[in-house]
Amino acid sequence: MSSVEAGEKLGAHIEQWFADTAGGGDIDYYVEAHGTGARLEINAPGIVVGFDEDKLFTDAPAGRAVICEDGDEYGVVFQVWRLDPAGSSCVYRAYVQDPEEESEPATAARVITGAQAAAVAAELYGIDPQGLLALEDDPSPVVQGLGLIGSPFMPWLSLFGLGWPKP
Repeated sequence: MSSVEAGEKLGAHIEQWFADTAGGGDIDYYVEAHGTGARLEINAPGIVVGFDEDKLFTDAPAGRAVICEDGDEYGVVFQVWRLDPAGSSCVYRAYVQDPEEESEPATAARVITGAQAAAVAAELYGIDPQGLLALEDDPSPVVQGLGLIGSPFMPWLSLFGLGWPKP
């Protein structure tokens, strides 16, 4: 985010969206100054965004975002977004499931991975895309964390220099 105020505005928008669309629920968010801008962290336990992630970023300030969706022991979705007031877009979306469970076809169909997607996501965060590609080739570090809150996301979050949101 460009400023703490912009982060607060986006956090309030997302909180309202959850209240209006996802049936409410407790979400925790906080904004802190970070570098030359601000960081917004949201924790929304038990709330599923579904396939409407773009609605979270309506009128979002320019920036970037990561979404971690946990399907418990069944699988997880990790997303990287480019935020833009004119229209935000998902540039990277990985889906890792428990190898013993059947794939969710609608979720699997939305995957955006590969060299080009990894390069765009990596450029947003100033990291090497090889880490993303390595997890695509061998998702076992993600699979090992399935069923544990936050754990399956740590291999990705570590690449981006991020941590799990504070409760």
